[in-house]
Amino acid sequence: MKEPRDYARGEYRVGTHCFSFTDVGRKELLGGAEGDRRITVRMYYPVTEESVAGKPRSRIFTASKERALRKASFLPKFPPEERVADYYHVPIVSGERFPLVIYNHGYGSYVEANTFLCCYLAARGYIVASVGHAFEALENTYAGGGSDVMDKTIGRKMYTSYIGAVIEQMKLLKKKVSREEALRLFDRFQRKYCPFLIGRLGEWVRDTEAALAEIKKRYAGSLDLSRGVGATGHSFGGDAAYWLSKYSDEFTCGINIDGGLFGDYDDSPMKAPFCQISCAENLNVETRPLLNTEAPTYLVTYRDMKHIAFTDIKFKMSFVPFVGKISAEEAFDNLAYTHLTFFDMYLKGRDTELTQTGSRRVTYERIV
Repeated sequence: MKEPRDYARGEYRVGTHCFSFTDVGRKELLGGAEGDRRITVRMYYPVTEESVAGKPRSRIFTASKERALRKASFLPKFPPEERVADYYHVPIVSGERFPLVIYNHGYGSYVEANTFLCCYLAARGYIVASVGHAFEALENTYAGGGSDVMDKTIGRKMYTSYIGAVIEQMKLLKKKVSREEALRLFDRFQRKYCPFLIGRLGEWVRDTEAALAEIKKRYAGSLDLSRGVGATGHSFGGDAAYWLSKYSDEFTCGINIDGGLFGDYDDSPMKAPFCQISCAENLNVETRPLLNTEAPTYLVTYRDMKHIAFTDIKFKMSFVPFVGKISAEEAFDNLAYTHLTFFDMYLKGRDTELTQTGSRRVTYERIV
């Protein structure tokens, strides 16, 4: 496939660094349930051109994660890895402060799943942190050594009936109903088939809040939190972004990238600006952010797009049933434009607005 453009070049170059920590006193509930919960975080941040001159670019994946991805993607030979972030441990730009965006991967995905997007934002003046969720990611690698893989028991826990869930969800996605009725039907679906996922949302929120506390200590001199923190994420990670934007005082705006809204939500209105990005075929399980909101709310809808193509995997494969007909470049350009414009508005206070980009397959709509 064609090599993607260098998304780590903008006003800045991009540095990357991984760290891990233990959320002391919070017992692990998965993977054999031993010890306290461990969390890994990959940081992407602005660095100067001079600081990376002559240095090799960092690898995205460890060898073990590349093997896991090859197996999970059913690819006999994983395509050559692109170097995206510039270099490990290159110092962040000194004398400047940058807004913080926290990204959460999808269920069963991995911390580097949207490296291109994270680098794109970092190159344009953001510090971006991607949080890894132990035993719920494809694989987590910890700073200092060690790793874990997805808990094998989750497959039996995720749905009360896998076949029943698949059939009912397919019916729900095809129904032509109002947004309010779609939400009612989805809530009935999740309570019948997905109590495990409802319960796990709170743990992902706690992972993210613990990561934020750690980031604030480690990057205190470089963070601009005057307008709060931004949240984004793909799939279940987008669900976490919505919860954090709705209920956390520290997260002041957020984006959900094609995530079904699992979880226990009350009837209070959303007060934080929010953007829902959706495949057209998935809209019926993603209507919650478009209802009962008092804040600016946006809907970005992709046609001819599949759920997994919101991640970097679109640059690795072109099999239409997996990624849809939209090109990797068109899909990413709109994803990047949406994130940068939205966070520029609400984390940098810039006077701009999400508008049509000229893409034939992506539409932008302001709901509120």
